Amino acid sequence: MEDNKGPAIKAACITLWTLGTVFVCLRLFTRKHIMKNVQVDDYLIILATAFGWANAAMAIVAVAHGSGRHTDTLTLGQQGNAKLFTILSFPFGILSFTIPKLAVVTLLTRLLNPSRVRQAFLWSLAWLCLISVIICIIILFTQCTPAAFMWGGAPEGKCISPWVLINFSIFTGALSAFTDLCLAIYPAVILWGLQINIRKKTALSVALGIGSISCGVAIYKSTRLDSLASLDFVYDTADLVIWTAAEATSTVIACCIPILQPLVEILFGRKMLSGSSSSYKNYDYHNDRYGRSGDMELSKIGRSGIQHTVTSHTIGTRSGDPDLDSQESILPKDNKGADGQNPKMHSRHITRTDVITVTYGDRATIDSEQKDLGVTTAV
Repeated sequence: MEDNKGPAIKAACITLWTLGTVFVCLRLFTRKHIMKNVQVDDYLIILATAFGWANAAMAIVAVAHGSGRHTDTLTLGQQGNAKLFTILSFPFGILSFTIPKLAVVTLLTRLLNPSRVRQAFLWSLAWLCLISVIICIIILFTQCTPAAFMWGGAPEGKCISPWVLINFSIFTGALSAFTDLCLAIYPAVILWGLQINIRKKTALSVALGIGSISCGVAIYKSTRLDSLASLDFVYDTADLVIWTAAEATSTVIACCIPILQPLVEILFGRKMLSGSSSSYKNYDYHNDRYGRSGDMELSKIGRSGIQHTVTSHTIGTRSGDPDLDSQESILPKDNKGADGQNPKMHSRHITRTDVITVTYGDRATIDSEQKDLGVTTAV
């Protein structure tokens, strides 16, 4: 058995949060310089990252005082300080993997425009997670009277059973895992029902569903929670500290990946993510720069949701058809061919062309809402 887990704690916290910060920076670059539209969920991710680095800082200070080593190898002063800073690291850690859930729900409700019931369900899960971790923090610091008795800062005191905190933390961990799973499955289910080419559908489902990794990490981390009751606290909680950082960074990274699509397309080309489809036909839309004929585009959704525009171009029949005279009044009166018939009319059939565009605002305007995620489906 390893006698000193301190170096592993430092390496894990620094490596994981450095990686997470890189993704956050790429996200912010994409939103600010490519999409030119920083959203509320971006600020939530920044806040979560700040909490994550605070968690890492507390854990590193705890290591400096002996965290990761067996209690009987430390002085009383080292034991107290190691336990104190380990305890102080936990609130920042659990907030850093809970706040991103709010960011994910913000993104999904803006992007996929779910029904009121689904919105209520998603927001309820996210807020329930936040409330439960706040209760965990309260229990953590009130389980002993005075609180300093937990880390030896007070000579006398009394504590409730540590299993009160452990059991509630297990509930919180299970709720967190369930929420991560729901937030991963929901967009995949919605996207899979759309008429998107399979490559695009798979890429988007993976990008939005990568949070399922956080679900697995949360489940495993919950198996380490019994270390909170250990007599060798500063050694046995080392794994819990590491896996808390792992859960938080995996959640933050999962939140960032879907937003990076425009950056990935610039660096590697659009076909890498979306593939190509011969059924897509270009047409004039906002100065010939955007849109596809017969497509439904979910790439531009603002705070108010999705705006539907349906345009019927032509409905008509062959001129002079005695059986379908009721349609003659709606036929265009100009652009007739040499034979007096509309060139778009064929045989005795009704020809109808619908262009359905789901947009928000004017993409030709630089101040308009930019796309969060490009989803184009053939209608």
